[in-house]
Amino acid sequence: MYIGDPVGSYCNVVLVKGHGRNMATTTATKFATGDSSHDGTLLSEEYTVKALPGILDARDLTALFVLLLFFVTNVPNAVAGGAAGLTLWIVGGITFFIPCAVVTSQLGTIFPMEGGLYNWTHKAFGPYMAFFVAFCAWVPGPLLLLATSDLLVNYLQGLNSNWLLAPWQQGIALMVIVALAGIVALRRHRTVQNIVNVTAVVIVLIAFLIGVAGIVWLVKGNPSATAFSPASNWLITWSPWWNPFSGAGNFGLFGVITLGYLGVNIPLNMAGELRRGGRNGQNEQQVSRMIRQHLVWGVLIVIVGYLVVTFGVLVVEGQNASYVLYAMVTAVTAVMGKGMGIVVAIGIMLTIFVATVVYTNTFARWLLVGGIDKRLPTSVGRLNRNRVPANAIIFQTFAAILLVFLFFIVLPLLVGGSNSANLVLQVYFVGVGAATMLWAFATIFLFINVLKLYAINPDEFRKYSVAPVPVIMVCAGLGLISGLFAMVDTLFNSYIPPLIPNAQWWWIVGGVTLVIVIVAILISMVASSEAAWQDLNR
Repeated sequence: MYIGDPVGSYCNVVLVKGHGRNMATTTATKFATGDSSHDGTLLSEEYTVKALPGILDARDLTALFVLLLFFVTNVPNAVAGGAAGLTLWIVGGITFFIPCAVVTSQLGTIFPMEGGLYNWTHKAFGPYMAFFVAFCAWVPGPLLLLATSDLLVNYLQGLNSNWLLAPWQQGIALMVIVALAGIVALRRHRTVQNIVNVTAVVIVLIAFLIGVAGIVWLVKGNPSATAFSPASNWLITWSPWWNPFSGAGNFGLFGVITLGYLGVNIPLNMAGELRRGGRNGQNEQQVSRMIRQHLVWGVLIVIVGYLVVTFGVLVVEGQNASYVLYAMVTAVTAVMGKGMGIVVAIGIMLTIFVATVVYTNTFARWLLVGGIDKRLPTSVGRLNRNRVPANAIIFQTFAAILLVFLFFIVLPLLVGGSNSANLVLQVYFVGVGAATMLWAFATIFLFINVLKLYAINPDEFRKYSVAPVPVIMVCAGLGLISGLFAMVDTLFNSYIPPLIPNAQWWWIVGGVTLVIVIVAILISMVASSEAAWQDLNR
């Protein structure tokens, strides 16, 4: 059955009740508290399954997961804690990362729908909260594109310290990278996914190479640059309670390391594009299995990868590599020579660029479903000839380019002088801090949604439970507490203490975050009212 023009509006799609559905839509009315259609399903649930190419399997989801969550450039943050950095990766994994994976598996199994968190929040709390949470989750998207592009620029500067010195030069480079990522994201989904799959293998091999560099360093008789004994070096230490801004201890790293695990649910933004029954021969059980498999393998690869890379850098470079983005390259260079160091640098740069493409693709899905469900202008839901959400990708790309233009070109021109570079850094990191807070805030709704859905219908919840219900509830509670704890920790520990001390960081970042949340509340009210009016007219 032909279901509509892929380059036109979804408004002309013929929706046939019961055709091509999975278990999620048939149980929608048993969970949903606010519906945009009479039987509890969203328009986006019907449309995306029929209009978008169903090409994703467990291998594809795992590759997406790895590129979204395994950024080796996060390792220098952990290195600052010495041996305790390894402990922090493990503690963050147990208290936040694994609980995120468990509840995402649960939500994805019940509702494997495009938009992921947006859809799940709709089932738990209705349309208003769904749009609000999705808006908070999407806002960091353009800044993430800027941030990953900035990492790439930093690596280019690592290859040659004379490149891209002025803010305007960096700005132009960033805009080119963001634009190229958007252009790639507009290609056929299968083509883009093949690139993602190859790149995921590349970053795993690079992680292995960095770990081997640490072992070879020791085998050659060199002393470890980090003291792994006594056992007290592995302990997490706190700042004194009477002076939380002192920066003493290593617990200040807990937030930045734990929130480095953000994004577990993002691959399932494209759950409507999974291979499934009625179209690619996959039934509901196979869809569920794909979701669980990619989370198990993804979590394992990411945690082991972070531990291996952190170990390699700690052994060769030690805490001198703290916050040095190029530390992984210099560690391999010191052991294996400049040639292998360049190979690692190129591999990391490739990974960062493809990760920018993945962020472009996955975050645009929130705009797609918002347009389909009449929460955003309908034009944002249009597909191009490759059946990808072109308007959503283009809008998001231009939003990121606009931020680059303001931060790196307009701001330095307005300020001028030698302080312009420092001001750009301050504004940039405040934006990144606020975006991280918003993303973490949206992520904790994974845990809240699971708790609410269980309260709505415990019996139906148990039918699709991926683990014993008590285990799921413990994970939801533990993840919620850890996520809130990490947010508070991030709020009280500046990303750039020399320029913005902790005592100023918390109220600047907190204030910006609060303003964005208030804007999100107002926009959500308008979007929900408009959607209700359109439903009434229909």
